[in-house]
Amino acid sequence: MPFTYEYPRPAVCVDCVVFGIPRPPARAGRRRAPGLNVLLIRRLREPFAGCHALPGGFVEIDEPLETAARRELVEETGITPQRMIPVGVYGDPGRDPRGRTISAVFRAVVWKHEHVPAAGDDAEAAAWFPLRRLPPLAFDHDLIVRETWQALRRTVRSGPFGAELLPGEFEAETLAWVYRAILGRRVETEELLTRLRRYGLIRHAKSRGGKQASLMRCRWNLPNYRRWEKLGFDGLGLGL
Repeated sequence: MPFTYEYPRPAVCVDCVVFGIPRPPARAGRRRAPGLNVLLIRRLREPFAGCHALPGGFVEIDEPLETAARRELVEETGITPQRMIPVGVYGDPGRDPRGRTISAVFRAVVWKHEHVPAAGDDAEAAAWFPLRRLPPLAFDHDLIVRETWQALRRTVRSGPFGAELLPGEFEAETLAWVYRAILGRRVETEELLTRLRRYGLIRHAKSRGGKQASLMRCRWNLPNYRRWEKLGFDGLGLGL
């Protein structure tokens, strides 16, 4: 005899907030980094057909949540981030006109120009949009984007960040550029290096031109990086 559950069951979805950072120019110097971009699709089907939304969809019965998020992201945009971080769950009644849905939200940060969207599945179009000039979004996706960006800023302030974008040897100025793009403010390279050294997060590889901070090349101290990623710290003290 089949089992019958006596209570209503909500549907489970995933939504993906993918932030894109533009690559710094060859000589970024102290130039202010452009703001973040957000990956959006234009919906092909109702509800909200023709409206912009986050990539996402329903979880299949035998799928882990991150697997579902990666599948939906590839199907709708063709993009495969290195790392996807769970950031929250959204389930207010009425968020979806089709019925009660609960969405697990995942966040990724990528280099924008290395990830060119290609619409597929039930996405009519897929493209990058400036975070501060987003079109009206379907469902509660404007709230999700806003709160996910706030959470990303807290992550950058209170723990190590950057290994998913700069996995090997990198220029210190490029890392400072990443911080500027996410935080939307001036971050001085020398000050950032000083703070990261305090927690033993970086090792210096070599310099292209003396001891100038912007020319310094670094590597992550990955054991310390993973440790502080779990523990967190009181903040980098960058006047934020």
